[in-house]
Amino acid sequence: MAIPTHRTRSAGLAGLGATAALSLLVACGGGSGCGQDTAGKDKDNGVASINSPSASAGAASASATGESDRPQLRLDTSKEEAARLTQIFFDCLHEHGVPGERKPGSTKISVSADIRKYPAAYKACTSKWPLQPPEEDPAKNPHYLDDFRTYIKCLNHGGLKVKGLSDGSGWTYESTPTLTGAQIDTLDRACTLKAYS
Repeated sequence: MAIPTHRTRSAGLAGLGATAALSLLVACGGGSGCGQDTAGKDKDNGVASINSPSASAGAASASATGESDRPQLRLDTSKEEAARLTQIFFDCLHEHGVPGERKPGSTKISVSADIRKYPAAYKACTSKWPLQPPEEDPAKNPHYLDDFRTYIKCLNHGGLKVKGLSDGSGWTYESTPTLTGAQIDTLDRACTLKAYS
């Protein structure tokens, strides 16, 4: 079995070109290492699927960097709040013609298209696309690679054996994970907060 490469949230979303990148945003509301199951496979097989809006509030603010009116995620934004904000973006894309579907009996929507093929929808909805925490953006964090290396060390110390890519764009599993999906999510969030705060 090939051990997959995992792209970090910021790198995977830089161009917002593929649905796998969108799924990373949703799966990784609190950190960069979510989105893969214990076998190392993408949980949603490349289809971005998120929860409907929740009642949580106060986890996003207007962008402090002047990037329009896009909501700004923070390192401590909850997974549920990131999903809520991303759902608004996905709903907008779907309303502007990007293929998607709601599963029977569910309030979730799946967007399964490469949105580069829908430039008008992207333009109409860009203001709803959540900005990732600036600490996880190599263009905004001058210490990004140092923070990334600290993040990788933390994951390894916590029992998730991974190797960081030299450019900081992600990591690969060095062995099949023995941690459960929930344990990986918890470790990832703790390591993200420790490394990038």
